[in-house]
This record gives sequence, C-alpha cells and structure tokens, in this order.
Amino acid sequence: MTGSESIDPDVRQRVREAAAAVTPDAAEFTAALVRERSVQGAETAAQERVREEMTALGLDVETLTATDVPGIEDHPEFADTGDSYEGRPNLIATLPGDGDGRSLLFNGHIDVVPEGDEDQWSFDPFGGEVVDGEIRGRGASDMKGGLAAMVYAVEALRRAGVTLRGDLLLQSVIEEESGGFGGSLATALAGPEADAVVIPEPTDFDCWIANDGVSYFRVTVEGRGAHAANTDSGVNAAAKLIPIFESLTDLHDERKTAVHDELFERTAENTVSLNVGTVRAGEWPSSVPDEAVLEGRVSHAPAETRADLREQVEARVRDAAAGDPWLEAHPPEIEWFGWRGSSARIDPAEPIVETVQSVAPSVVDHEPRAIGFPGGIDTRFFVNYADTPALCFGPGAHAIHGTDEFLPVEELEQLIAALALIAMDWCGYDIAADATAASEGASP
Repeated sequence: MTGSESIDPDVRQRVREAAAAVTPDAAEFTAALVRERSVQGAETAAQERVREEMTALGLDVETLTATDVPGIEDHPEFADTGDSYEGRPNLIATLPGDGDGRSLLFNGHIDVVPEGDEDQWSFDPFGGEVVDGEIRGRGASDMKGGLAAMVYAVEALRRAGVTLRGDLLLQSVIEEESGGFGGSLATALAGPEADAVVIPEPTDFDCWIANDGVSYFRVTVEGRGAHAANTDSGVNAAAKLIPIFESLTDLHDERKTAVHDELFERTAENTVSLNVGTVRAGEWPSSVPDEAVLEGRVSHAPAETRADLREQVEARVRDAAAGDPWLEAHPPEIEWFGWRGSSARIDPAEPIVETVQSVAPSVVDHEPRAIGFPGGIDTRFFVNYADTPALCFGPGAHAIHGTDEFLPVEELEQLIAALALIAMDWCGYDIAADATAASEGASP
C-alpha cells in the first residue's frame, strides 16, 4: 500500500500539526534567504545561511563545488557561464534512516534571476518582508520557499516523533537559473545516489515529469559598411538578416503544429517553441551596418535529439540565404552558445509519481497532474546522468521572474507537510512510542 492510506491517520494529522507549528520559523527563514541577493555568481552568503539552518536542525552538512567533479567541463551537458566556482559551494545534508527503506533526495536551488527594474516593484525586491500572509521578494516562490520547505519538513518530522527508515538527502544547489551546470549536474554526477528525487520548484502543486531540451543559438550576417549618403555602395547587413528572421519564425510555426507530447499539452499551448530573442545591427544612424546578429532559443521534445534539432535550424538558415548572391558569397555564421539542456521524461507510472499523486491531495486539496514543462529543469541531470527518477513538485508560481514575486505562507505550510508525508510514504517510517514527548522542543 502506498499513499496517504499507508500512513496512519493519527500520525498524518500529527505531521500536519507539526508542519503548521514550524511554518512561522520556515517563513522567516525564507524571508531571510530572500534578503540575500543570490543572483548567479553571488550565492555564497545565502548558502551560508542555509548551512546555518541545516546545522541548527542537527544535520551534518557537506559541500561540493563543480571543480570537485573530475571531467565535468568535458561533460556534454556542461557550459561555461563565465563565473568561477571558487567559494560557490553546493550543500548536501543527510538525515540517516534507521532501517532498510528507500532513499529520497530533496533538491532545491538557492540562486535567483535578477530583479529587473526595481522601480516597477511595489516593494523592495530583496526586502524579505512577511506581509498579509505573503513572503515578498525575489526568489520567494522560485524557489527559496521550496528550499525552506525541504529543510523544515525535517523539523516537522522530528516534532511529530517520526523516524524515517530510508535516508533523506537534502541538496541546496547553485546556478539553476543559468543552466545548473555547476549545481545539480555536479551533484548528480558526484552523488550520493538516491532512489528518487523531488525538486520543490513552483509547479502549482502539479508534478513536472518531463521537460524540453533547450539550446541557444546565434546567427551573424556580414554586410559592407558605407556612408549613409552612399547607401547603395554598401550592403546592409540588417536587411540581409530579415529573410533569416522570417524563416526561423516560420520554423517555429511549423514545429508547434508538427511536434506533440501529450504531457506538455495538458497545460501548455505548444510542446516546443523557437524564439528570436535579440536582434542587433549597426552602430550609427549615418552608416550602413556591416554586421547584424540574431540570437534565439529553440526547444526540442523528449522524443527528439538535440543534434537533429540543430540541423533543422542550420538548414533553415542555409535555405534562407540560398539565391542571394551576397549571402552565398558571405554565408551566415551559426553558433550554438551558452545555455543548453537535454530533454528528459519519466513514466507517469513511476512509483515516485504515484507516491506524490497519492499523498499530496490530503494536504494541498489538489490532484497533482503529471505534466511536462516546456523548458529546462534540474530533474534532467538525475534522469539522464544518474539513472534516477526525478520530478518537480512545489507551490504556486507567483510572479516568478517578474515584478512583485511572492509566496503565500499557507502554501509554504502545505508544502512542508506534503514533503514530510512524501518522505514517510517513500522511505517508510516509525513513530516514537511516546510521540508527544518526542515532539516537544523549540525550533531553532
């Protein structure tokens, strides 16, 4: 028997009460993390705060940096983000089980995207205030609240007098927002291994069990510069870029009607997409631009390969240039750069999916759907390179990557209880003979 029915109702209620009791401390911990501006390359102070909290809860914490993993820079998934990994550790803590139960890994990222134009926010993006039942600021929902819930699920179990039979591992990782190369890729390659992974990303309490692969590309077109008074003596690179732009836009339209995965289209309009994100040309209004550059993002479904997708993009650029004497003599350059990620998919019948779907409704009043996410998520590292089933399950996505991001404290409480119960169902558990006595004691 799995799911909420496998957990004694009295014990389940005790865990929910314990989750409610620790939520004020978890909310303040989340707020304290929000106050640390942990954008890419600046995660150290926030990680130190996580280490302090884990240690105060009695967990032994180890560190792992990307440079500790031999050969990671040669891994096909690795890309250089331009920042040194020195002083930017990933944290790994273990709550040892006392039996032969299955092991479970909770993984969460400490980094956040930049705040953008602060004047557009109605509150300080890094103020970390708890107001009107909301934790407010960058990262509250994506995903410092999820990370705090991981940590405080351990405290809720302790207060409820619950001992897990299998090991529960906690990871706080860096760099997810820029690809996860020095974060979850490093921890997936280095271990420790687990029987399943749950990442409390903001999924609106659904289960993300699949993700698109993502690649960034750059197309550079050469022109010939000239004074604007003699425009026709030059070759306008911006004008030469236009048919390539249009052809790539057409490719998006074609792929979104041709490529389908029902896991993605349960909630999203398309399974895949191609977006031209930037176009640059010229330096001066009175000069004919001698170079134009287009940059874009293209995704591929789990049933496709990155190599095939790249060939489609490159062929489309070549076809757009064909027949133009200038472009045939000066072929556009195509470069694959920066952020890239593989696709991944696990079976909806995986036991960890069944566990989450059966346990969560007793807490969140929602039936978690097994769906795909049309972008990159860290579960792909565990699925593809550690042969471990992994999914994302977490709170609402409240203004993430936008202005006025927040997380309702109520959802934080629900997530703490859900993660604790998921761990109990997956790992197995024992309850202290005197659970009331075991549940006494203050949270740090």
